[in-house]
Amino acid sequence: MPRGRNTGLGIDWDFSSQEGLVSERGENLIHEVGMRCTCNNEDTYAGMMEKGGIVPRRRSTFGCTICRGDGYIYRNPNKITAIITSIRQSKDRVEAGWAMPGDCVMSLIPGYMVSGGDLVTFMNPMPLADGQVIVRGAGSADENSARKTGLKPEEDRLWYHAEKPIWCEDEDGKVYPNGTFRLDGSKIIHWLGGGPAVGKRYVLKYIAYHEWIAFTPPDVRFDRNRDLGSRVGLRKRHVAFLNEDPSLRVGECMPFSDRYKVC
Repeated sequence: MPRGRNTGLGIDWDFSSQEGLVSERGENLIHEVGMRCTCNNEDTYAGMMEKGGIVPRRRSTFGCTICRGDGYIYRNPNKITAIITSIRQSKDRVEAGWAMPGDCVMSLIPGYMVSGGDLVTFMNPMPLADGQVIVRGAGSADENSARKTGLKPEEDRLWYHAEKPIWCEDEDGKVYPNGTFRLDGSKIIHWLGGGPAVGKRYVLKYIAYHEWIAFTPPDVRFDRNRDLGSRVGLRKRHVAFLNEDPSLRVGECMPFSDRYKVC
């Protein structure tokens, strides 16, 4: 006889309640498909070839006009809703060494796919915990002046789309109040005059739309051949892939709200 669904304790999985929980209690997110840039070559035989005197390498190319040095590209943004929990609620991942403090876990509804390396952006801005240390004018100084970084002399690049500042101070302890610079929702800080000298380090703590990388393959969950929705480990993008290239990607000079209107 065919095996019935209601066995054991007599309780079956309630998919409608699961989808209702995610819809009512979940976070609104932007999901983008992540993949290697063509400059990040790992073809075994390509390492034996030369193109224009350059041997393809298994690493990203500094100054690549497509990925801007990350080695990865992100495409096809979509708005999704998912349950986000702290990594503290997933002790199994921490004890196994798969996660670190600051990571989080995303639980999806059945049928939606997120793969390793994908990009997830939170639509609710949050403070950048430790702030970001920036070298003033790095994008247009010295050798970078000959490169197309997308930055003007009065601009510096930020890790995330910035909503508003919390505190700004340079290496000499000088504080820069809001008004000496401007944040417009893009990944750029615009200095309006009286800012740090070129080459001087300063730290900016700001409220931003954080981006996360699916840094491990998702935990795919099935029950009697039925998809229960995957569970994905997320790590902040600047922790997972620290990009030392000062160049801006396409779309990073736009405010967050404008960039994702097409979703």
